[in-house]
Amino acid sequence: MAGDGEGRCRRCGDGELQEQTETLSVELPRSAVTASVAVPARRCAACDAVQVDGELRDRVRLATCCELADAGVDTGEALRHMRKALGLRAAELARLLDLTPETISHWETGRAAPNRAAFIAVCAMVQDALDGRSTTRDRLARLAQHQGYPHALAVKLR
Repeated sequence: MAGDGEGRCRRCGDGELQEQTETLSVELPRSAVTASVAVPARRCAACDAVQVDGELRDRVRLATCCELADAGVDTGEALRHMRKALGLRAAELARLLDLTPETISHWETGRAAPNRAAFIAVCAMVQDALDGRSTTRDRLARLAQHQGYPHALAVKLR
């Protein structure tokens, strides 16, 4: 990748970076799906290297996951893409969903169809992450702790 944020290319050290728009593609392995979106980028005039902001790249991955969910794509491959976009290991997702890592593996490799409720929970985590929240993930983490029923609740109207 190019760029050090100061106008010079990290790759070649010589080239000046020029602002432009690049097409960023997200490919889903083992499928025919490729999502493309135009994003702001910087290209080195000397070596042609391209720099796209890492945070923007992450948002494109999350947005792609949301589009898959909205399109009704509920395959194991889509689930794997969502898990990776969330930065979760399979074992961590299994813990959050109260499943075994083997179950996640079976879903992601196509040996079994993903459970619809679990899939929706992952989709909700993706939407939260895209919106800058962690509500669903936090709730799942608390549920994974298997705490008892509280004696009292403080309710806040939102």
